[in-house]
Amino acid sequence: MSGDTVILVEVEVTAPGGATTTLRFADRAIRPMAPTDALRPNAIWDDRLTQAPALRRALVEDLSTLSAGWGVAQLSLANGDGALDTYRTHIWGEVRVYRWTEGSPFATAVSLFEGRAALPTYDRSAKRSAPVSVGFYDPRVELDQPLQVNLYSGAGGYTGPAELTGRPKPLAFGDLSTAHIPAPRIEVAAGVYQLHDGQIAGLSGVFDRGDDAGLASDGDKVGAAFDAWAPAPAHYATDLERGLFKANTTPVGAATFGFLGDAGGGYVNTAGPILARLLARLGVPGDRIGASIAGLASTAPVGVFDQSGGAGREILGWLSRSVLAAVLPDRAGVWQAVRLAPPKPVADYAIDYFDIIDLIEDPSAPTPAGIVRVGWGRIWTTFRADDIAPALKGTAAAIGLEAEYRYAQVEDAAAKARGPGAWRTLELQTALRSEADALALAAQLKTLFGLRPDGAARTLWKVQMPLTDAVMAVELGATVRLTYPPRGIDETFVLLVEEPHSPGRDMTTWTLWG
Repeated sequence: MSGDTVILVEVEVTAPGGATTTLRFADRAIRPMAPTDALRPNAIWDDRLTQAPALRRALVEDLSTLSAGWGVAQLSLANGDGALDTYRTHIWGEVRVYRWTEGSPFATAVSLFEGRAALPTYDRSAKRSAPVSVGFYDPRVELDQPLQVNLYSGAGGYTGPAELTGRPKPLAFGDLSTAHIPAPRIEVAAGVYQLHDGQIAGLSGVFDRGDDAGLASDGDKVGAAFDAWAPAPAHYATDLERGLFKANTTPVGAATFGFLGDAGGGYVNTAGPILARLLARLGVPGDRIGASIAGLASTAPVGVFDQSGGAGREILGWLSRSVLAAVLPDRAGVWQAVRLAPPKPVADYAIDYFDIIDLIEDPSAPTPAGIVRVGWGRIWTTFRADDIAPALKGTAAAIGLEAEYRYAQVEDAAAKARGPGAWRTLELQTALRSEADALALAAQLKTLFGLRPDGAARTLWKVQMPLTDAVMAVELGATVRLTYPPRGIDETFVLLVEEPHSPGRDMTTWTLWG
């Protein structure tokens, strides 16, 4: 019937031969789209959804560690007639879920979720309705790709010696001037090191066993001039455009470097622009990197170095936590940055008391933080006391070279006064380069995870309510006013988790924090 709400799902499936087909499903029988529809003319929707898809999106998964979560969902499709068996050997790819009012243009459909399908599960029992179950995930699966796919071949020259075969080339972003980077020596005989797989902004230091190596600079040389240049003893030059360093020296101990990282497209040293570059390296198209990523407001210098070959998830999480932000795809699959902060005084949305179907306190709320420690100034090469240059032994600089991070610490006296077991120590390692910025972040974390201004501990509430257009317009991270007189609640909270279609088709469950 025109005007009724329908759940629509589109799934892209690819045949073994490479041909791609779009499967379209609905949760009830509807007529095909109008021939004049601008986006889906004549589209036919098969009423195979046995129930509205269960969806879940979270700003962060674990408040105690600020670890990122997944957006997850589950489809159940009727297959009693075996029509979906045709797609059993296909690759199920992109999935899109919409909430649409029948009779309206498809352009008015509200996107609830976009993601990537897992392998479907076919129930092939002869005595059941043979449903097909499909789990799928939001685009955060893109972060599980290697951040660096360029590897050393070990064939000699700038492709690296045999011992580097298969190892990723280094990636460096931001301010690494005091980071003691262990750049690989890629051409041993010529004394060439690679600092970054690409252009860098400048070299700030060369170190031997943590101390200045005492080398004289012959400046920057480009391309063939760098390749042909033969340095005099204790001299060096750079090829900034290729991220290379060449010197005529034999270090006594570990050789490390300080420099300013990636400058392809211009040098940047704050979290937002670097996050945008990392997402691009992971293959995210530019039109799916929202302006909120590069525009993430922060003046705090950060530094990122990686040669592990690991997935991008951990590095992006570590970097975004450095500025107390979550980086996640929105409902349309576009990556956005959302600040983690206490609720604002003025709410973005207010839940009407009469719309509350159920209200449950979530016992998983983390214990208030009495001590907050923020790791900053990371160094990528640490030294035992016996390995440090003699000139540094016994100095503060030597102590600083023994640990990967330095720590800035703030305390919440009121939280600690609650007694043992009633507070915790929150420790967070970051990409921040200065102590002042680490102290500022620690103060923000204390406000967010210490006691509230009224002296109470922050809580988590799960609220079940109708799924309306106004509710679907509220984004994760928004400030929500919750008023529930039977419990004496009239406060603002942060929307942390949304679960459309839970516990039923036309309902949603929100998890609120504050």
